[in-house]
Amino acid sequence: MQPRNPARLAVTSTPFLRTTLGVLWLRIVIVVAVLVAWEMASGRLISKFWVSSPSAIFAVLRRWVADGSLWMHLEATVTAIGVGYVIGCGAGIAIGLLLGFLPRQQRVIAPFLSAFYSFPKIALALLFVIAFGIGIESKICLAAVTVFFLVQFSTIDGIRDVDPDLIESLEIMGASRFEIATKLIIPSAKPWTFTGMRISVRYATTAAMLGEVIAANRGIGFLIEYNRASSMLPACSRQC
Repeated sequence: MQPRNPARLAVTSTPFLRTTLGVLWLRIVIVVAVLVAWEMASGRLISKFWVSSPSAIFAVLRRWVADGSLWMHLEATVTAIGVGYVIGCGAGIAIGLLLGFLPRQQRVIAPFLSAFYSFPKIALALLFVIAFGIGIESKICLAAVTVFFLVQFSTIDGIRDVDPDLIESLEIMGASRFEIATKLIIPSAKPWTFTGMRISVRYATTAAMLGEVIAANRGIGFLIEYNRASSMLPACSRQC
């Protein structure tokens, strides 16, 4: 009887983990293991005052779902993120294209845009609260401003990245400036713009929730801050 080859056994046993189903099962096992360890550690190794348990968190979540309070706060946050994202993307693409096609004006305005972008978001949130109140408008403005700069800078970088030799070749073949812009520059800048739009989703979420934490009367950020102030750790952990 031939002895078993450990290397051959390893090769034949690994393909399952490379499949989508195998990866999914491995992720489920990791999540379950973390939740079980968390549940056992809470109240035994670590005081529940500092670290709540998954069972307590799910109990609070079930109560919020039953009384409908979770949906009200979730709707406010999603609305602020969605509206702010759309406004920021639209303005960012428009201004980015405008400044990308006007390089001289862009060099003049660029330092001011960079200075405004580096302004702390917490300070901007407070300014928007003073200007628009604690309602959803200030959260939309904060999310829109955050998304605007990311998309605008990405669009400008995409226009700059266009190969000048390609532009010169089209000019030699008699292409107009409009044709160069619509058939070369804008299509070449699309990947950069889409990358900025994709990255800005999480920043819009962070900005909207930051505004809700600072001053709001509803929203997920407001719910986190309210439960933190009330020392209701399971509820705060559920939102985080």
